[in-house]
Amino acid sequence: MSTNWQGSERKSRAPISLTDTEPEEITTEPATIIHAVPDAEPASAATETKPEPAVDHREAPLVSGRRSAAVLRKENVNDQLPPATGWQAFLRAVSFGLISPKVGAAELARRADLSAIQRVYSRPMQIMVAQPLGGVGKTMCSVGLGSTFGIHSGQQTLVWDNNEMMGTAGVRTNANDSTRTVWDLLNVLESFETVTARKGELSYYTRHQGNNQFSVLVADEDADRMKSIGADEFNRIHTVVSRFYDTIIVDTGNNTRSANWLASIDVTDQLVIPTTLKRNAVVSALRMIEQLESMSERTGNPHYKDLVSNAVVLVTQGGGAKVSAAEQAELRENLSSAVRVMIDIPYDGALDTGSIIDWQLVGDPARRAFERAAAEIAEGLLAVDRATATKTTNR
Repeated sequence: MSTNWQGSERKSRAPISLTDTEPEEITTEPATIIHAVPDAEPASAATETKPEPAVDHREAPLVSGRRSAAVLRKENVNDQLPPATGWQAFLRAVSFGLISPKVGAAELARRADLSAIQRVYSRPMQIMVAQPLGGVGKTMCSVGLGSTFGIHSGQQTLVWDNNEMMGTAGVRTNANDSTRTVWDLLNVLESFETVTARKGELSYYTRHQGNNQFSVLVADEDADRMKSIGADEFNRIHTVVSRFYDTIIVDTGNNTRSANWLASIDVTDQLVIPTTLKRNAVVSALRMIEQLESMSERTGNPHYKDLVSNAVVLVTQGGGAKVSAAEQAELRENLSSAVRVMIDIPYDGALDTGSIIDWQLVGDPARRAFERAAAEIAEGLLAVDRATATKTTNR
């Protein structure tokens, strides 16, 4: 007979005593006596199984990877690849590979920057390009960073013109016969706030930039419409686009007190400040920096001050009267003391047309400068991402 019985079957087949026919007597336990000195623990209590403590899955793993990661970091493929530029590449080509000199320092540095740009983060990241003064290259820098991240990161990149009035991103990028703006997206935003929303449907309201490999969400040409996009509207749009884009570059207007500007700074991971080395531009940038530092002091939230200390300044080459080298050095020193790094963007005619910026026409010096800038931005994003992950783990 099988002994693999179900519970009910086991109860029905419990052993039956042939001698004990009377029911068992129910005895009442005597009252518990509490002694001044506790008795020894009863044997039954001692053998009682204590519940095991719950496993905390947030504990550090057995293998931390501290030593092994250091070894893997030294296995840099960038060092092993043959030279692709410079006299090293020319010599290797004319000798049909018989002579293969080491890669030059400049090419190695560029490879390292591109590797940094290709990093993947634990969540979508936002870069905010901000400067209260107009005419210093905010939109040009936004397009340059959008092209650089779009081409080299291999991820979905969006440039969003969050100007409180009429932005210029729609003028500096290819419209591809589209007249749709952020206002049109806002009118149908409810349809994208559902789980059934699709990227292809959202792309209808953006303008893809072809070989530059990023998309643009342009500001509306009606200033009254743009004024109606406040903090709530910005946050709703930001939530939607964050579902479909990995890197969001927000081009801003000149009013650092506007609701959409303040909403953007609240969710920004990396601040980028374009400026020329002229007194009015540097003073304007420093006033914005002072505003952010004061916001941290008043609210007790270190976010704004952290954005400043981690900021990347892009020094653009504006037109007009030239400033003396001594004054430029003074202005550079005043600004560099407040931020993490300053990078010079050399002048390029393709960036200064006042019309569409086609990244394929931009020369190597400017492209290389934007790659350097994007790599520094990626370093800042990585630091923010790691800090966020640490806070989440420690909760």
